[in-house]
Amino acid sequence: MELAESANDSRPPVYSEIAQVEVPQRSRPTMIRAFLTGLLSLALAGSAYAQSQATDGSIEGTVVDTSGGVLPGVTVTLTNIATGTERIVVSNDSGLYRAPLLRLGTYRIKAELSGFKSLERTGVTLSAGQAAVVNFELPVGGVQEVVQVSAEPPIAEPGKIDFGRTITTTEFKNLPLVSRNTFNFGLLQPNVTGYEDVEFGATRVNANGSQMRTNYQIDGSSATQKNRAGLRMFQPSEIMVQEVKVTSSGFAPEFGQTTGMVYNVITPSGTNQLHGDGSYRFRRKDFSARPFTLSATAPTPDTHVDDVAGTLGGPIVRDRFHFFVGYEYLKHDLSADRVITVTPATATTLGLSSGALGNGVVPAIQTVNMFVGKADYQMNRANRFSGRWSVFNNQTPENSFDRNLLPTRETQYDFQDRMDNAGVQLTTTIGNAMLNEFRFAYGRRNNPLVQSAAAGPGPSVTIPGVASFNGVRYAPNTPVFLESYEQVVDNASWIRGRHDLKVGLDVELIHDERGADTTALYTFPDVASYLAAKNGTNRFGYTRFDQNVGNGSLTYDQRYWSFFAQDDFRLSAQFKLLFGVRYDLFKVPSGDPTAPLAISQSFRTDKNNVAPRAGVAWSLDPESRTVVRASTGLMYETPLGAFYENARLQNGNPRFLPVSVPPTGVGAPAFPGTLSSLPPGVVPSKSILTVASDFNTQYAWLSNLQVERALSNDLSVAAAYVNSTGRNLPLALNVNAMPTGATLPDGRPIYSSTVTPSTRTDPNFDVIRQIQSIGRAQYNALTISVTKRQSHGFLMNAFYTLAKAKDNGVIGSDYVVGSIDRSGISDPSNPTRDYSYTAWNQTHTFVLSTVFAPIGSGNGVGAMLGNNNQVGVVVQANSGLPYNIRSNRDLNLDGVTDADRPNSVARNSGTLGAFATIDLRYSRFVPLSGARRVEAFAELKNLLNRKNNRAVNSVVATDTLGNPVAPIPSEFPVTNVYEARQFQLGFKVSF
Repeated sequence: MELAESANDSRPPVYSEIAQVEVPQRSRPTMIRAFLTGLLSLALAGSAYAQSQATDGSIEGTVVDTSGGVLPGVTVTLTNIATGTERIVVSNDSGLYRAPLLRLGTYRIKAELSGFKSLERTGVTLSAGQAAVVNFELPVGGVQEVVQVSAEPPIAEPGKIDFGRTITTTEFKNLPLVSRNTFNFGLLQPNVTGYEDVEFGATRVNANGSQMRTNYQIDGSSATQKNRAGLRMFQPSEIMVQEVKVTSSGFAPEFGQTTGMVYNVITPSGTNQLHGDGSYRFRRKDFSARPFTLSATAPTPDTHVDDVAGTLGGPIVRDRFHFFVGYEYLKHDLSADRVITVTPATATTLGLSSGALGNGVVPAIQTVNMFVGKADYQMNRANRFSGRWSVFNNQTPENSFDRNLLPTRETQYDFQDRMDNAGVQLTTTIGNAMLNEFRFAYGRRNNPLVQSAAAGPGPSVTIPGVASFNGVRYAPNTPVFLESYEQVVDNASWIRGRHDLKVGLDVELIHDERGADTTALYTFPDVASYLAAKNGTNRFGYTRFDQNVGNGSLTYDQRYWSFFAQDDFRLSAQFKLLFGVRYDLFKVPSGDPTAPLAISQSFRTDKNNVAPRAGVAWSLDPESRTVVRASTGLMYETPLGAFYENARLQNGNPRFLPVSVPPTGVGAPAFPGTLSSLPPGVVPSKSILTVASDFNTQYAWLSNLQVERALSNDLSVAAAYVNSTGRNLPLALNVNAMPTGATLPDGRPIYSSTVTPSTRTDPNFDVIRQIQSIGRAQYNALTISVTKRQSHGFLMNAFYTLAKAKDNGVIGSDYVVGSIDRSGISDPSNPTRDYSYTAWNQTHTFVLSTVFAPIGSGNGVGAMLGNNNQVGVVVQANSGLPYNIRSNRDLNLDGVTDADRPNSVARNSGTLGAFATIDLRYSRFVPLSGARRVEAFAELKNLLNRKNNRAVNSVVATDTLGNPVAPIPSEFPVTNVYEARQFQLGFKVSF
């Protein structure tokens, strides 16, 4: 079987499967061919996993004559306009051609066959993961006659099966993003809830009601932190992003490791043209509104932000070798959100240091350095290489502000966060119909916490309702955090007839290091008791002393193996079927052989994680104006490393133990003493944490049905139903308590607080808090979306989601970042009692994002003023997230002190109230010459300065039986709100 050399080859056309050629052409080593062919054979023998379209796209279609008859042997040449790279394919006996693993960008596609006029399509833009369908109808004539057509593929994508969208370069560069946190754009996707982060913290992004289970990726490779849900191993800024592919349902077998959303950041690449930009952004105190939490008499804190960024990309060797680099520096005063409410009079009474209150705020001055470097090299006709290295380095002093503890500067620690991420990709064409993609990725996050210069000498002191001061307390955080991973991905594609067969393998090796907190905390009942302890009158006047003693250092490893096999089968020009299976094996950390409880000595790895998938896309008409999509499949979720991390640290082993004693307890120190080891006579805590011996992998059946209708070439409307049915959700409960026979009025059993053989299943322990995989979840959503593709200076995406999310997977914020759920379920005898709205349930959600640049005709003053303006707008409105109404008591005495609710009150039954915000960016461009131009822009966050509630104090005083001592209020005191209006100015020069 011969290869078609070029579009101008004078030889007769080749009738083959699908011949694929990358140019420029060079010979390929025989050893590489043998190795990759062997690898493909091994992969076909079993399932495999990879994301072959994670960073690239594909173009496919059918070639027919004017009577509708299929045309085999048509030479189709696809040229990337920006890089000059070509791919040549030949249509098969069904008239079908396919070109997978194409670099992103705009393409010119030319179809040629002897006896027919050549047809050339331009303006075909390809985004990550997209399967663009471009069909050809060749008229009879001479091949030298070329018919040129400029048109995008159908807006109702006939090759698309998944439920998601691509956030384009235009949106990333021109939508308002005052925070510079690109993960905030994850909320611009249907059936997603959560809230933004005001700087470079973790955006709360939740899809399918799945408790923050987002699979973050960079260029298709892992960038997800594995110990807790909702965290990432890298934080890209806008300079590092070309576009983002967001998917929340309809996953092909090649995607996995989430029951929520895949957020795949595609980094920029260089082209044949030298392009770059430099920008400066700034904010000052007078630009923004006063923080909502600031008292009327307090001065407005400084809001000082300076941001400098630049990018440069271009050719090293035209058509073959390109580079891209970017750098950004940010200095951000975060003090506006860290208002100290402790009064000067109180500080004087307590004898705090002169700088404890500062100027009324904690002066957290964040400095961030970000860098990305990337090279793309077309090695020869068969091999394309890409390599990238990215760095994110965040230094934020005094960054442990918790307003609920009434902190001062004396309790603050410095936050240091260095993230490194590197990746390489090698794409290889093997013969006429086979392709292979190899990827390697490395990631490392080093996130130590260090006592700040303003911190007190210790130990830390808190007087509830008054102040926290005198020293740092890291708990519940760990002062030593290091996680790293290496990932190897290899997948192969074999195009045969109407089938595109894919198989692959993904191996990820994860390593973690921790150092637990050993600082001490004294809790005093009032100011007088603290002063008496301080002056030595009564050094035991505190309420409780807390400190971890011993060796809290820990290392552990995890191993992920994933495999998949799938067939992308185009049954006809209008009907596509994708089906397959994947397998995931998540090797969890090892246990502690010396743990007192047997099930903590080793942890079980669930090996039964087989996931079938299937989906269809059906164009109801030849022009693909109406497309119906449907899919269903099983998705497995990675076990959280923190389950096993905490189970090893809190297993009762005397090497590391928590001490929590009243002043009258054995070994209680005299203030301000601390402990270096367990005092003589002190009985170690009998409360431990473990993972169930039958713990299984969490999974969800994800299904969706979509109908999309094109209203014009650039405008479509779609309706979709999305369902997620989750099982094996982890939840935490006390498995050691035995009922006394008494119950609360709503039927909850009451347990005993004493530890005896008659009150504990295992009398060697008090509370055994166990992570079990017995939770369930149900998510149903209806979405309506309108998409306006960019044309005539205007693009828009808008959607409305009506949803309900319920579960009983209560594990708390120790494992799910930002969760309002507590540390365990409220009734260990009946987990169904907690089956209610999830912490991220949001009934109504509306989001609109648009970029509008009016284009006027003429050369007069009106055209000059009207043109070169641009507006980007994001509108978010929703019915609000829930909150949990809780009792101030451990009503059932099961040892889980923060999980109980008043009688007959359902979990997460309160709602924070409607949320609405408008963000705006206005740009004025000054064209210079060619691609050079100057841009002045202004960005506004929360344009109307609306006060939106973020948290309330929903603790209710009850009697011992759970009856409220006063009527439960319809509204609770607000303790936190979202950011007040922020205004930012900037300038940018592009060339």
